[in-house]
Amino acid sequence: MVIPAVILLACVGAGVVAASRWLPDLAEGPVGGLAFFVVCGLLSAAFGLVGLHIYSIVNQLNHFGGFAGFRSEKAELLASGLEDLLWEAGSLFGLAIAVYLLGPPAEVVNEPAPVSPTAPLS
Repeated sequence: MVIPAVILLACVGAGVVAASRWLPDLAEGPVGGLAFFVVCGLLSAAFGLVGLHIYSIVNQLNHFGGFAGFRSEKAELLASGLEDLLWEAGSLFGLAIAVYLLGPPAEVVNEPAPVSPTAPLS
């Protein structure tokens, strides 16, 4: 029972770090902040579901005698596990993308290019 909890915590942490580091910024303020936390939460939940489904698939395949000798029962277990994984995690990823796209974008500040002191004035 400890292994699924550790997998869930690791995947949720990876989801939060990935969302906060690599997503472009949203606008400051209450709406942008709420959208940011909702997107981080949905992405981390989706990563957690992916990790738990992978653990469940591997655990079920080991129950049927390991990965050696791919029989039709194992293939069906793998296919149904992947279908569940894609349906559940894909729904959360889609919701996260929808919230992110509907959230207010950060304002772009156009700053003039710095002038080099050795550049000729023309």
